[in-house]
Amino acid sequence: MCLNENVDLHVLNLLNILTRKYPFFKLRQTESQNVNSDIEQNYLLNLNSKIGTSDTCLLIGLNPRYEGSSLNLKLRSRFLKGNFKVIQLGSLINLTFSSINISSNTNTLQSLVEGNNLFCQEFVNSSNPILISNAQIFKRKDYFGLANMLNFLTKSIHLFSQSSSQSQLNILHPSLNGVGLTNFNSLKVIENKDLKNATGVYFINTSFSNSNIKKLLNLKLLNFFQHYPKTKILITQSSNLNIKLERCLKKGFNFSNHLHLPNTVFFETSGTYMNTEGNIKKIVKTIKPLGQTKDD
Repeated sequence: MCLNENVDLHVLNLLNILTRKYPFFKLRQTESQNVNSDIEQNYLLNLNSKIGTSDTCLLIGLNPRYEGSSLNLKLRSRFLKGNFKVIQLGSLINLTFSSINISSNTNTLQSLVEGNNLFCQEFVNSSNPILISNAQIFKRKDYFGLANMLNFLTKSIHLFSQSSSQSQLNILHPSLNGVGLTNFNSLKVIENKDLKNATGVYFINTSFSNSNIKKLLNLKLLNFFQHYPKTKILITQSSNLNIKLERCLKKGFNFSNHLHLPNTVFFETSGTYMNTEGNIKKIVKTIKPLGQTKDD
């Protein structure tokens, strides 16, 4: 049973109970998350008490205008009050307020950590600087190198800046329930042996266009994986049906049968989610579903 970051907390708890009661069910996630979930501050956005006393913000590989509109509104509100500078390390984008883009290269981040960049003076003279990055950095292949550089950067800023508290890296989760799934850190990522040994695979709200599923499919089509039994069933549960990708998946991994369960879209369902700040949010359906679609 494979799921992604858009599954609400009710479904996560039901799946957890099901796998504990019946051990032959295996619960997997589509992509790996190299995040340390022992401390909540490692993967949450903690700005409520800091943004009012800060005068500098560094955005690392982040587009808050489209990935976190609430965060972008907070930054814009703080910018309009004056004495606030936003520095971008990433693509050149319009945040609806003035910002400084220094580069989109990780070498620039390395120069900041080493203290060889001109913008290091900004952090030395800053007051309670804020560092914000995207949760997608946990999925990069070079995450551990980036994590070490970001840890050194936060320690250096705390040592040399005019900060009264320990500087920490804030993480923005653009997905609906990314924090909720991170709390289930015991989930393993789906692999080739899972698809090979399982009698059936059940995808819940999973898009086959993610990098891990595509990688497994491409390796199978290139005959890196062989000897798959053909007595398997593929079950997909989502609000859309990608016929082309599901046909390739069925053919590549020798699924004999395919069952698609159409479910409701976001506005046709109720659920409970944990947002990027760690708060529990409950949504209520606003549109009555049509046809035979059901919620998760």
